[in-house]
Amino acid sequence: MKKALIRTLQAVFTIGILIWVFHSPEKRAQMAAAFTQADGHWMLIGLPVALTGEIANIIRWKILLRVQGMHLSWPRIAQLFFVGLFFNLFMPGYTGGDFARLYFSMREFPDRKKEVILTVVMDRLIGMLALVVAAVVTTGLRWQWLQQTPQASFLLWILLSMLIGFTVITVGSFLVSGLKLANRLPRHTPFRDRLIETSEAYHVFARANVSLLSAFLLSFPVLFSFYGAFYCAAQAVHASVSFLDMITIMPIVTSIISLPITPGGVGFRESLFEILLSDLCKVPGEVGVLISLLGFSYFVLFGMIGGICYLFYSPRGRARWREMQGEVERVHSSRTEPNSSPAASSKDFVDRRLQP
Repeated sequence: MKKALIRTLQAVFTIGILIWVFHSPEKRAQMAAAFTQADGHWMLIGLPVALTGEIANIIRWKILLRVQGMHLSWPRIAQLFFVGLFFNLFMPGYTGGDFARLYFSMREFPDRKKEVILTVVMDRLIGMLALVVAAVVTTGLRWQWLQQTPQASFLLWILLSMLIGFTVITVGSFLVSGLKLANRLPRHTPFRDRLIETSEAYHVFARANVSLLSAFLLSFPVLFSFYGAFYCAAQAVHASVSFLDMITIMPIVTSIISLPITPGGVGFRESLFEILLSDLCKVPGEVGVLISLLGFSYFVLFGMIGGICYLFYSPRGRARWREMQGEVERVHSSRTEPNSSPAASSKDFVDRRLQP
């Protein structure tokens, strides 16, 4: 009865959120117009392009979890990841789904919350570092092109300010961990012990050089498949936007929509595409909006898949294992058979429970 109630609430919540996302008649009309005008071949090409980045993101997260000694099966980690994509549709900023991923990961590892937080934080920091590298390269190559109009120039300087902030946060976090600065805090500093524990767990990442490098390199397929999805959307509406144009514009869009301003960046992203594509590529404003909507439609689809994953999510496996551990401990404490050792009793109990 309890499970049925939970499933019902999850279903109502899922449907309610999707209705909220698409409640605007104007937005629905724009989406419909975008699909009717789009070249289906380019839209089909964009689907595996967009999916490639999500797969690379799942692999990156699994690597980071493994560094902290946490293991999830591929289906399970994919389920949690897509649930995060679902929450991205309506949580503020384009990284809002990280909080959902964090919450459900903590349910998988209730005794390792600190490590779970660090894996999600590290996942985001590595993604930011890759974004900084890619943005510095494209911005440096096309500095003059990005300053064709006052609006585009203003957005470029916002990007540079955010990149500096990202860099300071990323480098600073590694320095605090690597130099063990938390250990030097006065003993009466509030939360000192927690900060030291977090720094030590963070230091585990710093020692895992190969894993960290692998995660960093995987960030580039994540980025460029995201950019590629919007490039395919531009080709679908026959816009004169080259791939170089798109990967030059996208760091500005990606950085700004990550701010917690609108749910999933909806509306804000369309405005940025309209301005940048119009000013820099001479694409009509309404076509820029269509490109934004079409590119975002891939991630709406992934988010809807995540909604289905959320509907069927249940941390049964971990809960069952904890239940078995509790029963083993009760066997230890009861010692109903005086001639048998507690270790033997618990071993026999586990063997019996694990038998088919």
